[in-house]
Amino acid sequence: MLSAILTYLRKERGLTQEELADELNISRSEYAHYESGKRKPTVEIMIIIADYYTSIDFLLGRTYVRKP
Repeated sequence: MLSAILTYLRKERGLTQEELADELNISRSEYAHYESGKRKPTVEIMIIIADYYTSIDFLLGRTYVRKP
């Protein structure tokens, strides 16, 4: 579920994996593993992604309400 949400949010902003990885200060391959579901992000990376997009609850599918 997380991988689908990450892919959706990235595409919604019209970003490539490379562009988003640069924004998050991680490698493209690391980010690609999150989107493919091969790896789960650490808590620290989840916080960075949540701060960039929305809330951790939204990323984890606990709510469908995004923060403004």
